Amino acid sequence: MLISLIISLAAVSLVVYHEISQNIIQKTYSRLEVIRNLKKQQVESYFKNLRNQTELMSSSKSFVNKFIECSATFQDISESPDFDTETFVRYKRHRDSIYFEKVKSYYGNQSLSLDMASKDLANNKEALIIQNSLWDSTFPILACTKRYRDIEKELNLSTQRIATKIGFHDVILIDSKTGYIIYTNNQHSEIGANVKEAPYNNTSIRKAFDAVREFREPKTFIVDFEPYPPANNEQSAFIACPIIKDSTAIGILVAEIGIEELDDILTFNRKWEKQEMGKTGEVYLVGEDMYMRSQSRFFIEDKDSLLKTMANNHPLSKKEFNQLEDSKSSVRIIKIDSEASKRAIASKTGVVKALDYRGATILGAYSPLKINNVRWGIVSKMDQSEAFSEVDELRYFLIITYLIVLLASAFIAIVIAKQIARPIQQLSRHAKELSTGNFTTNITLAGKDEIGELASSFRIMQNTIVGLIDNLTETNRNLSAKSKDIFDSISYAQQIQENIFPSKDMVNSYVPDSFVFFQPKDLVSGDFYWAAERNEELYLGVCDSTGHGIPGAFMSLLNVSFLNEALMNEKIEHPGEILEKVRGLLKSVFQQERQDGMDGILIRFNPKTNILSYAASNNAPILIRNGIYEIFAYDKIPVGHSSKIEHFRTYSFEIQPGDMLYLITDGFPDQFGGPLNKKYKYKPFYEFLLSISHLPTEEQKELVKNEFVAWKHDNEQVDDAMVLGIRF
Repeated sequence: MLISLIISLAAVSLVVYHEISQNIIQKTYSRLEVIRNLKKQQVESYFKNLRNQTELMSSSKSFVNKFIECSATFQDISESPDFDTETFVRYKRHRDSIYFEKVKSYYGNQSLSLDMASKDLANNKEALIIQNSLWDSTFPILACTKRYRDIEKELNLSTQRIATKIGFHDVILIDSKTGYIIYTNNQHSEIGANVKEAPYNNTSIRKAFDAVREFREPKTFIVDFEPYPPANNEQSAFIACPIIKDSTAIGILVAEIGIEELDDILTFNRKWEKQEMGKTGEVYLVGEDMYMRSQSRFFIEDKDSLLKTMANNHPLSKKEFNQLEDSKSSVRIIKIDSEASKRAIASKTGVVKALDYRGATILGAYSPLKINNVRWGIVSKMDQSEAFSEVDELRYFLIITYLIVLLASAFIAIVIAKQIARPIQQLSRHAKELSTGNFTTNITLAGKDEIGELASSFRIMQNTIVGLIDNLTETNRNLSAKSKDIFDSISYAQQIQENIFPSKDMVNSYVPDSFVFFQPKDLVSGDFYWAAERNEELYLGVCDSTGHGIPGAFMSLLNVSFLNEALMNEKIEHPGEILEKVRGLLKSVFQQERQDGMDGILIRFNPKTNILSYAASNNAPILIRNGIYEIFAYDKIPVGHSSKIEHFRTYSFEIQPGDMLYLITDGFPDQFGGPLNKKYKYKPFYEFLLSISHLPTEEQKELVKNEFVAWKHDNEQVDDAMVLGIRF
């Protein structure tokens, strides 16, 4: 009955799941198509409005007259006497210094050089005169610039209002005959330059100039987004239109546009989820070269995550990756070589399931855009995983329903089978008694069928277990005795290890204000601190031997003896040479290049000169002075066998009154704990030491201990931990 029910119910569920999931997928495609069509209409209307406004402005009689006046005043500047060398240099130096401060302020880059900042500036006479005149009102005004400045102010009144209303970044006027830029609304660095000459002869504004200079009617031409130097190399597009007088182009109006307005249209003003785009839905533009012409949602929301995803799933060159990492925009940086983009550029409209630029499978709706001479495509898309979330919810619902029906059917089957199962239940109760340790239970079930044979086997098993328990009890008594002997031996080893630690009186005679926090993982430890005095100087070390417990303790005894050998017998004075000697002794003991030895910090302190020298292996001393901590240099080589051939260096510095010095091992920073069960790590530990460094050393010791215990909580201690603090 159960099998037939399972098969029929599964068949019905599969049919329902297939039909509803297809409806959900079609619904997603339809929503993406609606959004695509809406954004397509908005983008095309946006550019149509820009073009209309540009044509209206360029054909306005008052605007044409203002252009003629501005052109005449610019001509006066061009015909003014040429500079002598000294005047040219003075004008250029003054102009470059003003621009340098502007660029440095924008980027916040104090390392930017004057030559780098001014490399995109024109150096013709007209540019130098106008730029100095406009950028510095205190700079001497030439007779030829006074009228220009008056006309420039009048033009600003009309163009600024229009630019603000429409969304132009700048309004630029070019003399169509000479190629000179005679006016810019924002007084950018191109003012006065000639688009046919360096540095603007290869820029997008030159393309705008060439495209419309031969037009004989107010007709617009769009230059695609490119990095534009006067706009701090940000992506800019241009709408160019000739200024016509008596059927002749006397000038060119170039309107600069940025990505902000397109960004607001295509990103729903950054409110994707409110527009039913979920967590992964977005709309973007793609150019004929297959690069983005709008902002990526993922670039805006989490640039670092996008970089990581693209590095793993997308074949980016190092140059492309660096460009994307350094850029403030994804326009013309991210290449979208997807099926949806290819079809849109090929003037096709439809929907598709494909991979996007992040390597994720998406559902996309695509279409070409009709924007004058520019060939773009638009794509609205959503990750398949999110689009299918409703399908997943349906699947879970069907599974739960299936299980409920199955459980109800199983209950009926259990009721029917209860009479058959009663003998087995009785035997099961006896088995439970045995599992609780009651081996005296009386298994009375009898019979000649299979259940009776099973009961007989249970009785045999019962007798066997009783015999085994008796044997195990005796064995356990023997193991307890041996365990006590081992524990007593380790406790004695602990006493021996504690006896080799330096006396507190000897250390206090040199540094009386100090503390030692020592928390071994086991009774005995691989971490140890060592001290000795020689020639009225204190030698003090905090070291971490290989391993912990008994192996670590053996290594610590060996390392202490080698430190004493190097200092007392070999008379070695410099900490770096002492560690080098210990490394040599360890290599001679472990000739098979075992990775045994220690890491540690060894200091030498002269209380008369207040000079402290030290050597450090794979760990660094921490000095806190005047409320700031400093991590000193150390050598990334162990005291023992290593593939590195470098020698330990001895560093030194002068101690000042009030300095707080900490010597640590890696046990505390590497301890797992906290709310997320992660390592404590070094930087938080340094900041913790800084927060308590002003307190008395005994109080510091208690706070270090409490912090360690609180962080570790119920976790197992991973390694021996030691912190030694000294206040000078």
